[in-house]
Amino acid sequence: MARVVAAMRAAPRARFSNELLGYLSVFTISTGAALLCVLDIVLKQPVAVDFRSFYTAFLAAGRGLDVYDVEVLEAIASELRLPDGPTFPYLYPPFFAYAFQWLARLRPEVAQAVWSSAAVVSFGVAATLAVAAIRRASRGSPGADRAPAVPAALIAHVALLAWALNLRHNLAMGQVNPLVLAFLCAALALSLSGKDALAGLALAVAAGIKITPVLLAIPWVLERRRRALAGLAAGLGALVLVSLPLGAAPAWIEFSRRLPRMSHGDTIPGLFNPGTTPNFSLAGFYTRLFASNTAAVKVASVITVLLLLGGALALGGRAASPSCSLRRLLPLLVTMVVASPFTYVHHALYVFPAALFALGRATEQERRAEVGVILGLLSLATIDFPYVYERFKAPLPPLLLSVNLYVLLALYALGMRMLWRERREAGAVPGALAPARGGEAHDRPAHGAAAQRSAPGEERAARRPAHVER
Repeated sequence: MARVVAAMRAAPRARFSNELLGYLSVFTISTGAALLCVLDIVLKQPVAVDFRSFYTAFLAAGRGLDVYDVEVLEAIASELRLPDGPTFPYLYPPFFAYAFQWLARLRPEVAQAVWSSAAVVSFGVAATLAVAAIRRASRGSPGADRAPAVPAALIAHVALLAWALNLRHNLAMGQVNPLVLAFLCAALALSLSGKDALAGLALAVAAGIKITPVLLAIPWVLERRRRALAGLAAGLGALVLVSLPLGAAPAWIEFSRRLPRMSHGDTIPGLFNPGTTPNFSLAGFYTRLFASNTAAVKVASVITVLLLLGGALALGGRAASPSCSLRRLLPLLVTMVVASPFTYVHHALYVFPAALFALGRATEQERRAEVGVILGLLSLATIDFPYVYERFKAPLPPLLLSVNLYVLLALYALGMRMLWRERREAGAVPGALAPARGGEAHDRPAHGAAAQRSAPGEERAARRPAHVER
């Protein structure tokens, strides 16, 4: 009897140890892949083009200057004798510039190295949290308790996505996307764990750096996840309050004044025309199509974004379950990427957690063709097609200048197809689509067949939604 009790006590510890080892493997492989991408960049490129704008904005914030005046940033770049290149305007909320102004106390090349190191770690954290979220969602599926803590295929997919999503391009540009992605994945993992308030706070930080992640809170509204929405609101308010002692009050006023002029189809001083071919957002597509008719671009962009959002939310349903949240994530993240007034190839990185889930699901179901299609589309989405356009001697029609956008919309369609397929298969099982009301779905105990599959005393059985996964 004593041996049985000892074995029962040791089992959870062994599983925790294996699970921790799996997550450490994910973190090690993902950071290693990112490090390989960034090593030659740090050696050859002291100040990346986008980090140049961030660094000058950080320094302007520390000096009490207007971070949104591109001429101020250009003057700082000239003063510091930064390598020749454009200094783009700062387009983010003030919190980002004022929270990182300490980085401007370092020499530009040292600050670049610190920034690149932070990006490498951020991608590792994002990958680990995304895997944790996927494992959390799969625990309700048959045979999950007998599955390894972190399947080797899932770890391999992390490395594949680092290549397919062109992580190197983000690191070469000195972009902030890996950091924002880490907070997005944290919000996802916390949300699937039932920690709604913390999930809202994590999403608030992502939205406080880059506005568009706030779109991911819309499902919380439909599911009546009040704690998540309260966490989001509290987090956004806290970001404003934290930045005020750092001198950001004038910047928030200026940001509010300029925000309407950063909308779809508007030309921002110091930045490319919205119709330039590298911009493959919906706004860029419509600007080229409507010959810079700003009013038409705004209307068409908003309508298209609403249609994309509405389709994903309608097909995903209102049931608040971990698996449902992950299934509709691909169309939602694609919508978030193309909804921005300016979208470039490095922004495709944001579909990482959804792509990881889709690849893992297709591999688990032995859909090899689907795995190839997903990787192919992701790779195409991060190709700089504008450089291909330049090789043609004659100007191309506007409809042929948005290949990246078409590829992302194909990913959206693939995500919708997968969502419809799994919803249909789940509907074939009696009681599979039990309705859920609001945020209570995460706290409601399971019933019927789902409860019978659970081992007695398992804590997660009390939180499992009443649905069957296939």
